[in-house]
Amino acid sequence: MVEVSTGQNNKKWPQYMTSSLAVVVMFTSGIHYGWPSPFLPKLLSEDHPLNMNSEEASYITTSASVGDIVGSIVFTTLADTIGRKTSLLLIALPQIASNIILYFSASSSLALLYVARFLGGVSEGACLCILPIYLGEISEARIRGNLLSFFSIAWYSGSLFVNAVGSYLTIEVTSLITLSFPVFFLVTFFFMPKSPYYLLIKDQIEEARLALVRLRANNNVDEELSELKKDVERQMSERGKYQDLILIKSNRSAILMMMGLSIVCEFSGITSLTFYAQLFFMEATDVLPEEWAANLMIVLQLVFTLVSSAILDYVGRKPLLLFSIGGCCASLTFLTVYFMLNDYSSVQMSDLNWIPLMGMMLFQIFFNVGLGNVVNCLTGELFSASIKTKATCVTTTIYAICVSVDTKIYQVLTDTYSLGVPLLVFATVQLVGFIFCWKLVPETKGMTLEEIQQEIKTRRNILESKKTIKK
Repeated sequence: MVEVSTGQNNKKWPQYMTSSLAVVVMFTSGIHYGWPSPFLPKLLSEDHPLNMNSEEASYITTSASVGDIVGSIVFTTLADTIGRKTSLLLIALPQIASNIILYFSASSSLALLYVARFLGGVSEGACLCILPIYLGEISEARIRGNLLSFFSIAWYSGSLFVNAVGSYLTIEVTSLITLSFPVFFLVTFFFMPKSPYYLLIKDQIEEARLALVRLRANNNVDEELSELKKDVERQMSERGKYQDLILIKSNRSAILMMMGLSIVCEFSGITSLTFYAQLFFMEATDVLPEEWAANLMIVLQLVFTLVSSAILDYVGRKPLLLFSIGGCCASLTFLTVYFMLNDYSSVQMSDLNWIPLMGMMLFQIFFNVGLGNVVNCLTGELFSASIKTKATCVTTTIYAICVSVDTKIYQVLTDTYSLGVPLLVFATVQLVGFIFCWKLVPETKGMTLEEIQQEIKTRRNILESKKTIKK
């Protein structure tokens, strides 16, 4: 098979420009994701008119997770009916509504605050499902990993933005500023091309050719179009219902891999430690003001996501994942030991209160060089065209459930015991996750989307052959 990336005269810049504008919607979802860090301390303060307690504050995250599930179900259905691009444009609507409601309710209505967070979750769930698909389908194999990394870069950029701005401005002012991003996205992304894959699925061959011409800045795309057409026809010949995620062996392998990686990713504690970042540093260390420490943490998230993006198509997905999971396990264990000694022993730790800051920074470096970026990339790579939207819906639902459980575990165990207990849970999950990744996750570097499908089928056949021989 001729690789999709073999066009010698293809230009990269249209793919980079299209991807950059597409991820503006993810930037806004990153603001939603990072929102609890600067604003939970304000909502929990005695001076705030809502007079919120820690139990009510935990529902700030839970309501968003429910929105993630609703958004994934609704928008993956739309992605198969009205297309990836149009669905992405529609994501801006709940983002706009969320920020308007936040502006009017932040100091007056707890119920409306939950509604705003729910709507933000709807858009986040939609982004998690559709954006990796769109980015994967518009890009050539040689730069697909790099372009899929834009997803994570935008997400952490949004989180950094809201931590930096929200630490010093009110919820109302921050909401007005945030409102400008989905509006900008609607105006600019409207002119970007549709997914050639989707157009071929709908048998719109000439439109797919024109989309490729725009994306490659090259009129000679007939060879690539022919190869894509064959790939889409082969993949669409497979069944594409939800039950086929289990009934078809290659789909079952891919969905189990992504479900496992989603669990490993979320139960690293990344969401809890991001949502409760300022509260964590307020309790754990006085080396830096909590606002500075939280912003430093998210700067590291962004910087090492950029590092991951730069090396992903050279080093490969699996080596980065193994390095990342192993590092997360080590840094979380390091933090666990500190908090256990501090809370449950007579050892004097007052002179070592720089350890939580250092341990958290190491954790962020390890997480974002691999897990924080590679899992999102694999979401756009592992599934056949016939089942892709349904698979991402399932994995996003798993993600949302894990976020709810993860943040609730963190809140309950921290309030009941100490910071060391949830960190011990997270470290244990990473240890299991390292074995899972080493044994089951394939390398997809440099492969076309069709070649990845064939690799999954081959790996599945080899595993079944080994089982048969053992029997």
